[in-house]
Amino acid sequence: MKLHHIPRMLGLCAALSAASLLSVPAAVAGPADKSITIGMGEDFPTLDGYINTSRDGVVITMHIYDMLIYRNPKTFEYEPLLATSWKRIDDKTLEFKLREGVTFHDGSPLTAEDVAFTYNYWAKPENGARSQVTVSWIDHAEVVDDHTVRVIAKAAAPAALEFVAGSLPIYPSDYFQSVGAKAFGQKPIGAGPYKVESNSDGIVKLVAYEGYYKGGAKRTPSITTVNWRIIPDTATRIAEVIGGGVDWVWNVPSDQVEQLKAVPTLDVALASTMRISMVALDAAGRTGDTPLKDVRVRQAINHAIDRKTIVENLVGGDGEIINAPCHPVQFGCDQSAAVVYDYNPEKAKALLAEAGYANGFSTTLGSYRDRARAEAVQSYLAAVGIKAELEMRQASPSFSSWREGKMPLWYGDWGSFSLADSSASMGNMFDGSNNDGARDEKVIELVKAASSVMDPDERKKKYSEAIGLITKQAYWVPMHTIVMGYAYTNTLDFKPTLDELPRFYDASWK
Repeated sequence: MKLHHIPRMLGLCAALSAASLLSVPAAVAGPADKSITIGMGEDFPTLDGYINTSRDGVVITMHIYDMLIYRNPKTFEYEPLLATSWKRIDDKTLEFKLREGVTFHDGSPLTAEDVAFTYNYWAKPENGARSQVTVSWIDHAEVVDDHTVRVIAKAAAPAALEFVAGSLPIYPSDYFQSVGAKAFGQKPIGAGPYKVESNSDGIVKLVAYEGYYKGGAKRTPSITTVNWRIIPDTATRIAEVIGGGVDWVWNVPSDQVEQLKAVPTLDVALASTMRISMVALDAAGRTGDTPLKDVRVRQAINHAIDRKTIVENLVGGDGEIINAPCHPVQFGCDQSAAVVYDYNPEKAKALLAEAGYANGFSTTLGSYRDRARAEAVQSYLAAVGIKAELEMRQASPSFSSWREGKMPLWYGDWGSFSLADSSASMGNMFDGSNNDGARDEKVIELVKAASSVMDPDERKKKYSEAIGLITKQAYWVPMHTIVMGYAYTNTLDFKPTLDELPRFYDASWK
């Protein structure tokens, strides 16, 4: 199969043409007013960091809120943020000393009560944190004094600091309780470097918080206004950054990155990330009596897809094939423990015939982000007789269709909140939650045990066993690492990071 026969996204010429037709005026940006306008593909239905866990949501909320500690994106070491120090009391208990003089955006002081309230509220499953694995390890948090808080886990929690640093923002308890969770998500107050000034008409405007504390791992922003403009269509985003309507975009397909190098006003980059891509399969039959319940069908799908060609032609950069359901840099991600399926369409057809589907079957494939890659998967499936109708949607509704058991195959990706531990990948996707399309009790037992064992060798052993089971049963087609494409005005000093978290408080105008 030739990938150049697969329909591709609009090229640079189309983007240039669209740019000339756009009526949106170029944003005033740059050194004159210390502002930046960025183009994001996903809407923000809420600015609550525990609810909006899409990547765009994670990025904007890390500018509004602070966590207790910070993980340096270069060294991966933990550094002080809202907490100046921390220590492990025992296998279940962490104690944090809070920074004095920190205020939220409404001027109220940060205390241990705010930390304890936030953790205790979101640790309750009924309050609906979108990623339960990030909070379900917490039994409770308790106040020691105004600036000391202890977090007690339900069991030994070896990855606790990863979650504390990466996915647990702190909220002002009084304000949150006075307005309620839904209203808080629309008009949030945090303790981060930016506060929300407005949120309407597809633009979220953040302005630097003048009372932001000194001495933490995040610096006081030199860019004082960040306008987050929602532009769902990829070609339109590209046209806008070419025409100056926005200063920065990402999720640029690799072929477009190459073409954008010819634009003299732009810098472009293809940067590695900690995100992985997969085709998740409804092995548990959440969508009904699907052929995907048969392991032979799932194995056939694994053999049907030429991952190497997709990576070489459509991923770009230093994207690489993965064989395990986790990122290679994550603790416990033993790629050697995986059963590897070679590209073998004849073997795929034989397995389908053995399962009673010699003439194939019809199904639906959900996806988002990169249509060219999704269409490649669709074409490879068609070549072995599986007719998959492609449903392309934005990330949040696309992922929801998988989580709600409405999508039999889902070509999506998972960024693990940029946490370097397999509890954030396998622990999220094979834990019996709505993310889990396998619902394999043995796998669930292994990944949960691995997240509550302090001995690192024992943890690795359990993750390796889980990887072996997941891949033998072909619950996923592990695809590849994601390489992120960026394009931004060349007067902006911006550096992509492996954790896929653009930090505009670290960016500056040249």
